[in-house]
Amino acid sequence: SVFSSAPTYDSNNIFRKIIDGQIPCHKIFETEHCIAILDAFPCAKGHALLIPKGDYVTVADLPANVAAEVFKELPRLTKAVAAATGAEGCNIISNAGSTSGQQVFHAHIHVIPRFSDDKLFTLPASAKSMISAEDAKSTLAKIQESL
Repeated sequence: SVFSSAPTYDSNNIFRKIIDGQIPCHKIFETEHCIAILDAFPCAKGHALLIPKGDYVTVADLPANVAAEVFKELPRLTKAVAAATGAEGCNIISNAGSTSGQQVFHAHIHVIPRFSDDKLFTLPASAKSMISAEDAKSTLAKIQESL
């Protein structure tokens, strides 16, 4: 993985076992490239996971063609979860590396239905001041060098 806080892929992880049919799940749908399931420990009713079938630690490790096949299913899953739950909104999250909160080191995307009174979590507020032209230029240069 590109992230220092993500270990190497462990084929003994629970998502690999679900994909291989060794552990049961509550399957929403399956394609050649991914599986969508209900989270076994949901933080909200309808909390779902979209999981690539390949052996990738984080979404950053997905080859572009695999990412395209997996992520093209995200709108379908999100719309189905929203319709089924009556959600007012939705968080779509993929933690990459333990520092970000990843616990299962097989790439996956959370689809979490949200309601105005759910008190689950909110992202931190944006900075109080806009990024300076100097900081933007420096950061852009570093990111673009890494492409």
